[in-house]
Amino acid sequence: MRRSTSAKSAGRNVFARAGVILLASAWLCWGSVPPELQVGIAGHAFDHLGAIGNQAEAAAESGANIIYVTGLGTFGYQGLPTPVEIIKETKATRAYLSNARRRGISLAIGYICATSIVNLGAFDKNWPAQFRSDFRSPPSDWRQQDENGAPLPSWYGGDYQPACMNNPDWRSYERGIVRLQLEGGCDGVFFDNPTVHPKGCYCPHCMNRFENFARKEGFDIEQKSESRIGALRAFARKNPKQFLRFRCTIGRDFLKEMREFARTIKPTALITANNSLNSADVLFSQSRTYAYNISELSRAEDFVVVEDMSSQPRILPKGQVIEYSPTYKQLHAISHGKPIVAVTLAEADYHTPPFLVRLAMAEAAANDASYLSWPTWPESERAQMIRAIRPQADFLRQNAGFFENASARNDVVLLLPFEKWLVTERCEASRVAKELSRANVQFEVISDETLAGVEQTIFEGKFPANSVQPIPKALRRAKVFLVESLSDLDSGQLKLVKQFTRQGGSVIATKTGDWMNQCQQAVGQPSVEVRGAPAVRAIVRDQPSRIVVHLLNLDVQRISSSQERVTPVENLRMAVRVPFRNVRSVRALSADAGGTFNSLAFSRSEKGDGNLVEITLPRLEIAALLIIE
Repeated sequence: MRRSTSAKSAGRNVFARAGVILLASAWLCWGSVPPELQVGIAGHAFDHLGAIGNQAEAAAESGANIIYVTGLGTFGYQGLPTPVEIIKETKATRAYLSNARRRGISLAIGYICATSIVNLGAFDKNWPAQFRSDFRSPPSDWRQQDENGAPLPSWYGGDYQPACMNNPDWRSYERGIVRLQLEGGCDGVFFDNPTVHPKGCYCPHCMNRFENFARKEGFDIEQKSESRIGALRAFARKNPKQFLRFRCTIGRDFLKEMREFARTIKPTALITANNSLNSADVLFSQSRTYAYNISELSRAEDFVVVEDMSSQPRILPKGQVIEYSPTYKQLHAISHGKPIVAVTLAEADYHTPPFLVRLAMAEAAANDASYLSWPTWPESERAQMIRAIRPQADFLRQNAGFFENASARNDVVLLLPFEKWLVTERCEASRVAKELSRANVQFEVISDETLAGVEQTIFEGKFPANSVQPIPKALRRAKVFLVESLSDLDSGQLKLVKQFTRQGGSVIATKTGDWMNQCQQAVGQPSVEVRGAPAVRAIVRDQPSRIVVHLLNLDVQRISSSQERVTPVENLRMAVRVPFRNVRSVRALSADAGGTFNSLAFSRSEKGDGNLVEITLPRLEIAALLIIE
């Protein structure tokens, strides 16, 4: 497309619609992972926080290669400046990103808010006439509406107004912001707040889509004497479960359209969003409130980003250990194979001490995920933070081969009946996952969708009928299958369970008080034992002819935003079950200056078809890898 040099025509052309869909590169097919996103290689970082912005240099120096940038995204929820200012900011963004790439940044993801309109009264004051003519309604009509058709107030308060992601004019406007970000040099888009009001949106556009949704599920909507929209609103009120499910498809469908449009501008464009999960215990409830349904959103994303405000791995002053590993495992179960990226904070503080950042980076890699940092430190602390964090980033990148095609060891498989969010806010599987991780049980989580062997399930307190499937791959390697209650399983699923038990597996209901003892007895010799170090976590991953054991010392106490106290573990004793008879060597690798990184002495004894390898690690400071070959 030819670019006009005049401000007036730039205002028109900036939002022109692409007419040709270009083919994406082969690695952009669903399910494939771009090289920059691979675990160990990927280092994600926000380049802005409050008044501290454009921190690409600090991000790169601390080891990040992927940044989330403001770019022209701020203009999006403020209604856009003049065409002249757009041109100026586009040039500035391109220059900023060009410099970032020279410093080692390989991907820049531009920020866009999926639902926010700020200062509605002045939102469209700078729009050129041609741009304004693209819309059939004013911005005041783009807002989410209550069941009477009145605009819903934002849950943020102030000048915020929540736009409806189903409104075609809002989608058209958002496509324009996507174009701005991509033509400004970004490689993709991060959509913040892809949310629906807790009361639900009953605008005509949502009602039309809800009607299609309901009819596909076999519902016949009676209109009687009411208006069509009125009848649909009444139907939504009378069928809250169906409406809840529909609400959780709004963000997914919005992201899908934005992704398709982005690929017409830049075939390699990546799309992700803030999937929220502000704490580990809201996996179900956030679907019910703001329609943050990770299973649905992830279907339309290239990778999945969550932002936890309290689960930074660490130890509290009174000895309670906090970790994110259980949540990573649940995220993998519902994210359809997409890469997982997580921000884990402590006390909602975006500034994290350096060794806690390093611990979080190691924890993410151990769980086949990547960490998203916030290198927006005050200038007086910046150099110190960069020096302290960079060794861990370099270590992960240099040893990325140990993370590739490394399958999780799973003595136990835990069922996450995710569709149960429709009937409860409480996720029993989240509680069980925490206890398993605390005991260093090697486990994997599978969803009800995986168990049913279908792409999408409808859950009404039971598993889908007539869904007998071969035993899932994860279960074939496991000794124990944990379910909340056998009463959750229908006859088809019970047949699968019987097949699993006939092959030697044990099925245990976690509603029983002694389920952990039953589980450990059924496992027998566990994949790993850590002796006398309750704050150490060991995660075993298997590669051909090699075992990789990730060791994490969670005994790191946060003192302030920039200070922590590390209590190293001396002479850490452990035993690892390996599936091969010939064990040649055990090596310890670590980025920690005070850690152990050399060959280790070991003893072995035969156990079934393999060996039990016993090791003493002289010192574990923050994190380490054991390589058993």
